[in-house]
Amino acid sequence: MRSRCDSSLERPMTAPTLPFDWEVKFTRRRGSIALQVHPDRVRVLAPKGTAQREIRQLLLERQDWLESALLKQRQRPIPHKNYQNGESWLFDGLPHRLQVELSDTVDHGSPCVQRLDGRLLLRLQPSQDSLEQRAQALRDWYQQQAQQRWPERLDHWIEITGLKPSGLKIRPYKSRWGSCTQDGRISLNTLLAMAPPEVLDYVIIHELCHLRHLNHSPAYWRLVERFCPHPKQYRAWLRQHSDQLRF
Repeated sequence: MRSRCDSSLERPMTAPTLPFDWEVKFTRRRGSIALQVHPDRVRVLAPKGTAQREIRQLLLERQDWLESALLKQRQRPIPHKNYQNGESWLFDGLPHRLQVELSDTVDHGSPCVQRLDGRLLLRLQPSQDSLEQRAQALRDWYQQQAQQRWPERLDHWIEITGLKPSGLKIRPYKSRWGSCTQDGRISLNTLLAMAPPEVLDYVIIHELCHLRHLNHSPAYWRLVERFCPHPKQYRAWLRQHSDQLRF
């Protein structure tokens, strides 16, 4: 999970000996240094207090691999949603075809979305029709589905794990599927409504376990695996389908 730590510090940097931009994020939740490759930079996740020379040395040692990974990221096509008839949208891990229907009889004049027989039926008035309106209607619908369904799922796992957060926040995020703050508040990414229910369950378990271990230590992963025996397969699903989980 790309989980946030409130005590982290991010600082963009450019090293004269490295041909790419990089930034470091310090966090008390990590026990070792990790590298994330984005199209425009490398992000270093490091335990709080890690020396800059140690970070630079690791980047130098991994320079060839990082340059290759950056090139692949930049060459990788990113699919964009077109919000047109027949476009495929995931919901609960299943593909649904978008069907756009323009009608003057839409209730209250507001766009609406319905899930019908493997379709997402988007109805709106002709005078309202635009890509922005279609996009907003779909974002609102996914958000509504998450708000209606996930609290019950969270309660289910609270009862099983005995771990109770201080609150739940649901919203779209660009760079993480979930997070757990130091005061025990859990956040979940709205886009998980597109994932299979078992993947959502994994993310919930992942964040609940941070209530006991605010890190990714061996003890933390043992706790996760007590309730989710095969977490790697769900993390793999998220990696493999990340391009499809977008608005």
